[in-house]
Formats: sequence, C-alpha cells, structure tokens
Amino acid sequence: MFARVARYEVDPGRTQEAIEAFHDAVTQLEGTEGLEGGYVCVDYEDGSIMSMTLWQNRTAMDESERKAAGLRQDAAKRVEGRVVSVQSLDVAIEIGAAVRS
Repeated sequence: MFARVARYEVDPGRTQEAIEAFHDAVTQLEGTEGLEGGYVCVDYEDGSIMSMTLWQNRTAMDESERKAAGLRQDAAKRVEGRVVSVQSLDVAIEIGAAVRS
C-alpha cells in the first residue's frame, strides 16, 4: 500500500469552510482507480489541515497525481489557504492490521 500525505495552512477562522472545500475535492477523487481510502485531519486552533490518501499500488497513486494536485490547489484557494507540502510514501506498517510475532 502507498500513501500521499499533503499539508495545508488556512486561516483558523475559515477552517469549517476549508473542510467543505476538501469534502468537495474528496467527492471528485472517489472512484479513482486504485484508491483505497483516506483521511482529512484538522487542527481547528491553528488552521492546519492534513490529507492522506491510501492507494493499492504506486502506479495508481502516480497516475492520480495530476487530478489530485488540481483538487488540492482548488480546495486551498477557495479559502485563501496554501498547500505546504506533498509527500508520496510507502506504507511500512498498517496499524490495526500488523501481524504480531
């Protein structure tokens, strides 16, 4: 499994509006080939937002990047926020599914 993690900054007073913008982005991303799921996490106090999407394989994640990049930028711009960083990572351990030895 692979993950793409993006970090955003928005004005704390616009956090709820940002969540709505990200909800719209998520709706457009759903159904993308290889998407396993994901999360959007929010710190209401400082306006930090983090999204993490999980992918079946690197090919699916890489092929979705153009669409995902546009959705990220659009959601951030709707609330005058900014994309701080984006990373593509291998998932080394899945918590809750780890095999115990």
